[in-house]
Amino acid sequence: MKKILSFFLFLLLLACSAEQAQTRAHITQRSTGKAGRLMISYEFRVGDSLFSDSMELANRVVPHDSVTVLFSPANPRKSHLSLP
Repeated sequence: MKKILSFFLFLLLLACSAEQAQTRAHITQRSTGKAGRLMISYEFRVGDSLFSDSMELANRVVPHDSVTVLFSPANPRKSHLSLP
């Protein structure tokens, strides 16, 4: 039973793991929302294109002006921050 479960878990991980590219994004704006959450707007470049996105963070401090971004090479608009 454990071998079968391990096999299906391995297949699930293979199916969910999409290729991700990594780059540095520059934070363009920081603001605090009504709930006290930090809203970060950032920009990153892929080839000749510049992409902008934002993310709301709770209970986080981002002391730097640049952050690591993970994105899909096929669709860079689908990105998320990689915070320590």
